[in-house]
Amino acid sequence: MTAPFTQYVVLKDNYCLAYFGENKEVLSKLLEAREYIEKELKKIKIFIACNDKMKTIVYGKRNIILESKMSDFKGKIGYFRNLERKEDLDLILAESKIPIPENFW
Repeated sequence: MTAPFTQYVVLKDNYCLAYFGENKEVLSKLLEAREYIEKELKKIKIFIACNDKMKTIVYGKRNIILESKMSDFKGKIGYFRNLERKEDLDLILAESKIPIPENFW
């Protein structure tokens, strides 16, 4: 899908990391990792998408997309990446060379 220039300017720095599983630790670490990513890549805005069952964990957090509200963000996210397990988060951090503490997990 291509976007007109005016729309591209709005969505180009919006990146969504999605975890629709039910492992609370993975979602908590994803929230924590967002801070490291945004610190390192200052122009990128990280959204986190999760299933509705996890809304108590993400309540009050910024840039959260519940699965039931995904359609509200159509055309507002430049890139969407789905994580299925904790190793997927490790891979994203490693390939991006994002420094994280040794005791992250």
